[in-house]
Amino acid sequence: MDTVRQLSQERARLIEEIAALGPMRMGSICDHYLPTKRKDGSAYRRGPYPTYTFKRGGKTRGKQLRGAAEATLYREQIAAFRRFQALSTELVEVSQRLADLEVAGAPEGKKNSRR
Repeated sequence: MDTVRQLSQERARLIEEIAALGPMRMGSICDHYLPTKRKDGSAYRRGPYPTYTFKRGGKTRGKQLRGAAEATLYREQIAAFRRFQALSTELVEVSQRLADLEVAGAPEGKKNSRR
């Protein structure tokens, strides 16, 4: 059975780990190819060009990134956001278990009998 002390320590650890996360951003990186034609009429694709995509206002937006270094930085920031999501889910679960223990240990108060 979980104790309040163990859960409080776990909660504090999660909060510290969340605080240690660096810059983060939502979205993903995808490779974009441009269809082009040669002078002889044959088609080929140029690329890949890394593109950062994200949702804003219910629409998907995109931003073409300038090179592999910028794409690497964006990938790290996206990974930090996904780690934040996982940690915040854990934090909610631990907090709910703490709340359950608090409710279970709380006195019920005065009961009035009804006649």
